[in-house]
Amino acid sequence: MPELLRRGLLALAASIPSLAVAQRARWPNRPLRLIVPFQPGAAPDLLARAYAPRLAELLGQPVLIENRAGASGLVGTEVAARAPADGYTLLLANASVLAISPAIRTNLPYDPIGSFDPVALVGTDDSALVVRADSPFRRATDVLAAAKAWPDGLSYSSGGIGSSTHMAAEFLQQMVGVDLLHVPYRGSPQALAGMLTGQVDMTFTTMNAAMAAVRGRAARALATTGATRDPLLPDVPTFAELGFPAYEASGWLGFVVPAGTPPDIVGELAGAIRQVAAQPGTARRVASLGIKPILSTPAAFRAILPPEIARWSEVARQAGVQLE
Repeated sequence: MPELLRRGLLALAASIPSLAVAQRARWPNRPLRLIVPFQPGAAPDLLARAYAPRLAELLGQPVLIENRAGASGLVGTEVAARAPADGYTLLLANASVLAISPAIRTNLPYDPIGSFDPVALVGTDDSALVVRADSPFRRATDVLAAAKAWPDGLSYSSGGIGSSTHMAAEFLQQMVGVDLLHVPYRGSPQALAGMLTGQVDMTFTTMNAAMAAVRGRAARALATTGATRDPLLPDVPTFAELGFPAYEASGWLGFVVPAGTPPDIVGELAGAIRQVAAQPGTARRVASLGIKPILSTPAAFRAILPPEIARWSEVARQAGVQLE
């Protein structure tokens, strides 16, 4: 090989890492998309809209929200799992798509752990047991006593089979030893409407869906599913306070990216998300949605997934909940 050519090839090879670093340093150089696997107006969508403009300011590129609702979040989650791992696609995931669906579905179109790299948990969300304002039930213990006396005689609605609200109810029934008749709807707002119109006796619903009816005195919240009282309903006890200390069924929400996204990009995204989460305006907006804001690292997010999948798998097994 001629010496001049050899030197030229060596110089080119030496330049490749620096070119790659330079290209990486320019990330992001185009808009990012933030996939929300639920319909507009749902709590995850509103949470995404609280974060997107502030992330755009920090990253210097637009963050465009893409609602891909369907199949209890599976449609949008699969789209995100199949996206290029280049740092330009994020998914706002929740416990339903990354922990509950893997526990109840036999043919999941993605791997909840292998298909994604966690970036940051940003909040936990409780559910609430809610009845109509004219319901004879004044306390959650009244409901449980009636359910013991009248198995399958009381009905409740949820946001759908396998939804976080459905599984919260199943977990409670297993812990207390009661049987309620489940009536699934296509979402928590619809489940709440079914309860308000008398189609069911009560509903397990998200805080975001419940608050308008509770504040308007059309409904009463009897108990919440978190480990501590929810700030939006500070006078409403948790089920743990009512004599079931092991009961806790909070959901959670967080950002993930397709597996294989460069670690430095994951780190930069995580840092930007933490900065947004720390802003007082973000915290207030998130709390108003019935979501308790939190800050986390990618490692902390990854660590919760296996035990959460195992927990809901056991609840689903005992309840006989399984979907194709």
